[in-house]
Amino acid sequence: MISGLVQWVNRASSHKNFYWLASLLITALGALFRFIDLATPSTLVFDETYYVKDAYTLGQFGHEKQWPDDANLSFEAGQPDVFLDEGSYVVHPPVGKWLIWFGIQLFGVTDSFGWRFSTALLGTLAIPLLIAVANRLIGNRVFALMAGLFLAIEGHAVVLSRTAILDGMLAFFVLMAFYFFVRDQQSWQHRVTQLALGARGWLIAPRPWLLLSAISLGLASGVKWSGIYFLAAFGLWSFVADLGQRQRLGVKVWPAFAQASVNAVTMIAAGLATYVASWSGWILSEGGWGRSAEPDWLSALWAYHQNAYSFHTGLNSEHPYQANALQWLISGRPTAFYYESFEGEPCGVLDSCSIAITAMPNPLIWWGGVLAVFWLMLHFLRRFELGAGMIAVGFLAGWAPWLAYLGRTTFQFYAVVISPFLVLALVYALHRFWRVGITQFRRPQRERAIAIFVLVALGLALFFATLWMGIPVPYWWWRIQMWFPFWI
Repeated sequence: MISGLVQWVNRASSHKNFYWLASLLITALGALFRFIDLATPSTLVFDETYYVKDAYTLGQFGHEKQWPDDANLSFEAGQPDVFLDEGSYVVHPPVGKWLIWFGIQLFGVTDSFGWRFSTALLGTLAIPLLIAVANRLIGNRVFALMAGLFLAIEGHAVVLSRTAILDGMLAFFVLMAFYFFVRDQQSWQHRVTQLALGARGWLIAPRPWLLLSAISLGLASGVKWSGIYFLAAFGLWSFVADLGQRQRLGVKVWPAFAQASVNAVTMIAAGLATYVASWSGWILSEGGWGRSAEPDWLSALWAYHQNAYSFHTGLNSEHPYQANALQWLISGRPTAFYYESFEGEPCGVLDSCSIAITAMPNPLIWWGGVLAVFWLMLHFLRRFELGAGMIAVGFLAGWAPWLAYLGRTTFQFYAVVISPFLVLALVYALHRFWRVGITQFRRPQRERAIAIFVLVALGLALFFATLWMGIPVPYWWWRIQMWFPFWI
């Protein structure tokens, strides 16, 4: 069976339309995981209590309003206009909430499907985007499709696509920025190589792909400030990679420093302009929290950000599901978004049931990706492969800064932003396992091993699907899914 599957893939992959058809099918599979029964539960789940209600008032007034303590009951019952007149102090920028508002506009505020539509849409679009990234980095379409498949069935990515909170949207814009970043690096490496071969051209030049990456990271930072880490990491890598390549090829090195200045101005200006533009609703309105605290909007916006920074750096209140960055790697404390026990109608054919939503990764993909990304960093130090280095930089930008906040209240679901990079590292490692250091006789054995890996990952996705999608199950089934006490 496994050999037959491998042979079929090998035959099908030679078809001229295989790549596009397979990309569509994998995206459709990811859409099923993200959109089926998206409106369940019909109540506000976890931090949706903040972001959905904030999005509703942001869309109407350009800024968030305060809500009474019992607002959720009215909001969920289809009577949302119970907000107060005062502006609300919120600690995350508005881009994600504008996107949630888009779904509310399409489907209505009384439809929980509309609350979650935008996150599900972006989570689905991330799949073909990752396929495109992987194809450029690995250069093998079958393995690029494998990357898309792994993201389609990765639990963090699924749950954060089905919940109207910010982190899934942050992950999408970071991945979009990474796609443009990869395009920039490959085109610039080609340019410097041509200069080394004697081609004419400027040693310093604007880089449009880097500009698009910076705009994307301005949007990412407009969802959550952690997008700034990627802006800094991509900018630093651009300089180091340029300098290193010029040294290896014998091209003049000094322009790398001038080019770094051009890159810095491009990235900071584009990212900052995009970010500030995302606050235009608050800037143009009069009732936003802190809007009138200073004589001009720029001073007021700066004061607002100082307050928000103090909040973020001082957040240390205990939470039963908090998990620091070290725990993220082992899935040490997955975040339970929702759990209820029911009897009767909500259970369908069951007499009683449990409905749970937990941001649980696909264990094989997640743990395999963690092992792969650390192998990848060692591999890069030995081989200096451009693709390996860029994947490592993306992972470190999303994970390493949080090591400075191990004592702060953080959660496992923040790690959804590194999920695409773990997938890329895993597929990069599997591709090298398939390609390097084997005879033609042994290649089928490795292809079968990779096929078994993929099938087990698919099996685990089916096993955990009820936990990701809030599907009613008997209590004993939910308990079987809790492999470790710290997952409960």
